[in-house]
Amino acid sequence: MNKFGKYIDVNRQSWEDRTGVHLKSEFYNLEAFKRDPMSLKAIELAGLTDIKGKTLLHLQCHFGQDSLSWAKKGANVTAVDFSSSAITAAKELSEEIDIAVRFVESNVLTLDLEEEFDIVFMSYGTLGWLPDLNTWGKVVSKHLKKGGTFFISEFHPFIDLLDDQMQHGYFFDENTPTTKETGSYTDGGETLKTEYCWWSHSLTEIFVALESNGLKLQSFEEFDYSPYLLDGMIERQKGQYVLENRAKQSLPYVFSLKATKK
Repeated sequence: MNKFGKYIDVNRQSWEDRTGVHLKSEFYNLEAFKRDPMSLKAIELAGLTDIKGKTLLHLQCHFGQDSLSWAKKGANVTAVDFSSSAITAAKELSEEIDIAVRFVESNVLTLDLEEEFDIVFMSYGTLGWLPDLNTWGKVVSKHLKKGGTFFISEFHPFIDLLDDQMQHGYFFDENTPTTKETGSYTDGGETLKTEYCWWSHSLTEIFVALESNGLKLQSFEEFDYSPYLLDGMIERQKGQYVLENRAKQSLPYVFSLKATKK
């Protein structure tokens, strides 16, 4: 991890800068969430149905909306993020809406909670911040009970290839340069200037990282829409968004993957 350490630090600072903007954004709509704490999308709700009373570890939780949503549904949740601002906001939100979640500040790739969970969960826009998927696979496996379930819903790597602004290809490149960005993927903060590093990961790389660390693939699904409204998208039907300039094409926007620890 040492050779990637400076890039992890750059990304951590990027999320420190983004968090304040995200907390005020319509994209996350924090006030509405406080009234009705449920941010989970149909894909993950269909993928993880038996969670009541289960221990669930949420990796890269940001300021905890999904973590709190799983806890509301009955899971015993521990949630991790490397941004101290995000973890502080998550703890405050947990206390304000009176839903208990244990929030931990940590880099996922060095995480060692010395305990195992029934479920490890991740969602949307997480893998690209990780430069080493084999280490990620080890961390997931280390924190899963034997027979436990790993579940991720994530943006499909194919979609990045349609973005003319993306500097990266489909396959991993450890020499990926940092990118300077104005604003964020949410509304607000139009003058925010951040710097970050993003690593592309092929589907093969994801599968191998899990399988080589003792997880067996149970299901893999691809979806022809995004559950989030992002730049350049229009609503095809309620809760389903597609690129406006590709609306007539059937494209993979998101995938979900479920694996079990052998």
